[in-house]
Amino acid sequence: QEKEQIADQVVALLDKRFPGLAAQVELRDVATPLTFHRYTGNWQGTFEGWMITPETWRLRMSKTLPGLGNFYMAGQWVEPGGGVPMVAMSGRNVIQIICKRDKKPFVTTVS
Repeated sequence: QEKEQIADQVVALLDKRFPGLAAQVELRDVATPLTFHRYTGNWQGTFEGWMITPETWRLRMSKTLPGLGNFYMAGQWVEPGGGVPMVAMSGRNVIQIICKRDKKPFVTTVS
């Protein structure tokens, strides 16, 4: 029940910033450290992906899969590091790839 309340609050907050978003949400999933541990085996349920080391610092995974059009991957396991900033950067990188593919300029704004 608490997870559902959190999901409701997050969707409502996003809907205030982006009107109409709530009506388009098809799936909501709230995860806790226990969830991360159960499904990923991450140490103590950590939310981060790859640990940054001299060997992993420059690692980059492909953000697409051959034969699967219009599919892009973003998230903690696609870029080294973790947390919200790295996941946001991962999403931004995917948007840049799509803009390049569509021959559209990648433009950012701060509001």
